Amino acid sequence: MNKEPLSRLNPGYWLKIFNLVLTLFLTPLLIVGCAVLSREALSPHVSKKVAILPFYNISGYRDAGKVVANIFVTEMFKTDRFNVEETGNIVQFMIQERMDTIGEIEIERLKILGKRLGVDAVMTGTVEEFAEAGGAYSVPTVAITARMIDSNTGKLIWSGQNKRKGDDYIVVLDLGEVRSLTALTQKVVREMIDTIK
Repeated sequence: MNKEPLSRLNPGYWLKIFNLVLTLFLTPLLIVGCAVLSREALSPHVSKKVAILPFYNISGYRDAGKVVANIFVTEMFKTDRFNVEETGNIVQFMIQERMDTIGEIEIERLKILGKRLGVDAVMTGTVEEFAEAGGAYSVPTVAITARMIDSNTGKLIWSGQNKRKGDDYIVVLDLGEVRSLTALTQKVVREMIDTIK
């Protein structure tokens, strides 16, 4: 039995090289593809399901309470730390329960909301200042007070207050100044969310 050595001209040589290359490149892809982790597996802690009510608005700026609540929804969702209840479900609950007070909720209604929507906590608060640059304000200004309440016990879990002006973020020579009211509100809300443990 005389075995013919593999040479580059031999088709068997190229077949073995092809199989080797295929094995070396596809095996890691298959391993990585089979190791898909869920969002919960990647997170070191369990997500809290939170309902964010419209904030009470004393700023004088129309719909500031709804704007701030919506920014809280978006920014909390982005953190992957919270599972945020859909705003439409909260509005529907408020209509069914004939809730006309915004910014506050009685403990009994809080518990009903928690059970009906399956939320662990409810966030509510007040928009104290919400002003674009111009008029009495040279830069946009936002002041928010918020609190998170456990929907099972009615106990306060967290509370925070933050007031910022657009020029609070200046690093040097007007670099970093926030000129947009929306961008400033996002920064203020992110700073508040970062303090929630």
